[in-house]
Amino acid sequence: MTAIDTSFVGRQSELRILSERLAAAEAGRPHVVYLEGAPGGGKSTLLSEFLGSLSGAVILQAAGDEAETLLSYGVIDQLRPGTVTEPGTDPMAAGQRLLELLDRRQADGQVVVLALDDLQWFDRPSSRAVLFALRRLRADKVLAVVSARVGGLDDPGWARFASGDSRVTRLRLGGLRPDDLTELASALGLGVLSQRGASRLAAHTEGNALYCRALLDEIGIAALSAAGDRGLPAPRELSAVILARVAALPAATQSFLAAAAVLGQHAPIPAIASVAGLPDPEHEVDAAVAAGLLADGASTLELVFSHPLYRAAIYADLSPASRRELHARAAQVVADRARLAHRAAAALGPDEALAAELQASAQATAAAGDAAASAWALEQAAALSPTAADRERRLLDAAVVLLNAADTPAATRVLASCQAASARREALTGLLGVLTGSPSAEGHLLAAWQAHDPRTEGEIGARAATSLANWMVLAGRPDEALTWAGRAVDGTVTGSALRAMARTAQAYAFAAASLGPQGLDTLGFLPGSANEVPMPETDALIMRGMLKVYVDDLPGAIADLGVAAARLRTGLPSTYPGPCLSHLSEAYFRRGDWDAALTQAQLATALAQDTDRPLDLARGHARAAQVLAVRGQWSAAQAHVSAARAAAERFPVVVAVATAAMAGACLAAARGDLPGVLAATEPVRATGLLGVGGHPGMFTWRGLEADALTGLGRLDDAETALREFEDAIPAAGLASAALTLARCRGNLAMARGDAPQAEAAFRRGHEIAANVPMPFEHALLSLDNGRRLRAAGNRPPAVRRLEQAHQLFSSLGAEPYVRACVADLATLQVTATAGSPAALAGLSRAELAVARLVATGLTNREVASELFVSVKTVEYHLRNSYIKLDITSRRALAALLH
Repeated sequence: MTAIDTSFVGRQSELRILSERLAAAEAGRPHVVYLEGAPGGGKSTLLSEFLGSLSGAVILQAAGDEAETLLSYGVIDQLRPGTVTEPGTDPMAAGQRLLELLDRRQADGQVVVLALDDLQWFDRPSSRAVLFALRRLRADKVLAVVSARVGGLDDPGWARFASGDSRVTRLRLGGLRPDDLTELASALGLGVLSQRGASRLAAHTEGNALYCRALLDEIGIAALSAAGDRGLPAPRELSAVILARVAALPAATQSFLAAAAVLGQHAPIPAIASVAGLPDPEHEVDAAVAAGLLADGASTLELVFSHPLYRAAIYADLSPASRRELHARAAQVVADRARLAHRAAAALGPDEALAAELQASAQATAAAGDAAASAWALEQAAALSPTAADRERRLLDAAVVLLNAADTPAATRVLASCQAASARREALTGLLGVLTGSPSAEGHLLAAWQAHDPRTEGEIGARAATSLANWMVLAGRPDEALTWAGRAVDGTVTGSALRAMARTAQAYAFAAASLGPQGLDTLGFLPGSANEVPMPETDALIMRGMLKVYVDDLPGAIADLGVAAARLRTGLPSTYPGPCLSHLSEAYFRRGDWDAALTQAQLATALAQDTDRPLDLARGHARAAQVLAVRGQWSAAQAHVSAARAAAERFPVVVAVATAAMAGACLAAARGDLPGVLAATEPVRATGLLGVGGHPGMFTWRGLEADALTGLGRLDDAETALREFEDAIPAAGLASAALTLARCRGNLAMARGDAPQAEAAFRRGHEIAANVPMPFEHALLSLDNGRRLRAAGNRPPAVRRLEQAHQLFSSLGAEPYVRACVADLATLQVTATAGSPAALAGLSRAELAVARLVATGLTNREVASELFVSVKTVEYHLRNSYIKLDITSRRALAALLH
């Protein structure tokens, strides 16, 4: 029997596109080609043909394996032979290492082709790490080709990247055409396939490459060209064609193939022989390879199925008894987790002893940070549980593991498989709803609270109450949040992990109720130094950092959130990873470190995309939008504003709506679009939940709205808005809000022609400013006061204030505001001095970010690590900066920026 040949035909348009994208990558414009098609459609063959045509390129290859989807970082480690990534490693850290690998491989100027086959079978940590790295390719000589089956984009992060990123080309492989099949028959040495036969074959197989090759070999060109359709299998019967090939082989070879199919897509020859019961499998190996079903693997002692469909067909054809027997034998030749998997597959029915072993394995892998393996083991244990109660308990345990790992799709699937109604199931379903924005979240949590037995299910009640407290904050009901948080605290034991969770939720409720200092007191069980906070209490540390943002303690917020973010990068699980990064971005923004703010916002956005948490996504996009808006990067800012609004529509609680409103108002204000400011804030006003949605420490849109009303001449409305603003300031005071309020009152008094009131308001603003470490707010105050003084004819103080504003805006890179200062000073016959040579020389946002870090003395590699990009990207931006600034050294760059 003739082996199926791998001759390549057709696909010329796809090869041309790949070559074009390769040329772009060689020019320093990285690209990703996402190749999708049906199983057996020729994706892997096309990829092999393209890679085989390359010369002078560095090729890095890895492939997913259906049997290894639980092998944490199995795909990533294929790219770095000899290295093992610990299961608990955070995908961001693993993604950064991949960027460093790409840096090293393109160091000699060669283009790197990253070939990733069968994305649908990637282990989740590898999938997230690869996506993280691909998003950060900017000026690299890298072409990534990623293949997957149609429908393989079930990960929301990958789906958005493949569909919405300008660097991605999405290729859908259709079937081979009749002309291609004629060429294929000739290449296989079968003779000339008639046009009729080729058309018939294409119609019956839909051009599926693997199926076409199998039928050409099994039926031959004469039968295909004959009249009538009799004897031609339908496409869905591909397995029958494969099995016919297997049936023609000797019985011993069939046994060898069955054993190989049980062991997986690839396996060592000795292991296959042992499972098959063949002491000397030399002839069986030769026969299976000659039939085109198996091929040599990575080592001389390993075999791999020529196509995953071959293995799937052979495995599916095994009788249940044969399958169990072979799995039982396989369990004797493998070790560790694989042994447990084979034992589970060999089980005849419920087996509590094996279920207990799987549960113990789940606990061990969870402790090692391997959530996917832990959840799998718990699901297997549930399937083997003799009692319905044990089955439900283990499934719910798996859901907890998946929720902690932010794998919401898998958690949704597991919870849907639970059959018994229980308080715990309701609590976990409600928590999932809080994370994903389900409108049914509150109902599930209330049902959990009502159904739990306080005597035996106190923990379940406390968890439900904690989730309800968080939900009520997001929904803008802080009084109810405090009530539920109190119940959660009362239902826990002092010093327990649950008590820390309850206190954390209680602190958030206090902050939402404008009682920030009480919230910080609630977290008084934490050590003062962030570095001394125990790892299990990192969620509480994150909350403390968030509350410090709300009360203007920016140094303290950055210290707490910075330590927490560093822990997240090591793989530490957390309930609040997105809020940690987005609030760290906000703290940096308010303090004036906008490069760091943008970096953290981008990380928050990437994390939210990967975990599909819409509120976190709204926060990340909003933080990025405000930095880009005030820097004049309006097109990019608008994209983030639109994304924040879209995320808020998916999760329409007031916190999400207010987050998107703040981003839109910030962009409109930077553009000078006063009606746009009001349009942006209208949705949050429409909620009627301004106690949280208009909280001055959480959201900064009130001042923008008041200035817009004043600028549009709606002075009475502005007065009303400012009274509401003043009433919203917490009783304990909030210096940043008081500063903004004073500035806005000064602007309103100017519009009313009340010069004494305006002067008093601005004087008060400058007095408050001494206690507000926010340079952008200082600059706005000086700008508006300078305009007041200019209008009053007080030229010297007007010039002084406007120059102060110009200097601050320039140092921040706030280009629209710099231009406004220049225009205002020009009316006073003053030429503005350059405050930021880099910005005024036309450096891009990315070039400025790199230049500022380089100017601090960091190496290119350190800058790359700080910004989560490749060294090649840093070198590219630094080179452009030197050209634009007409300098040649890092010392000159530092002198300009400092």
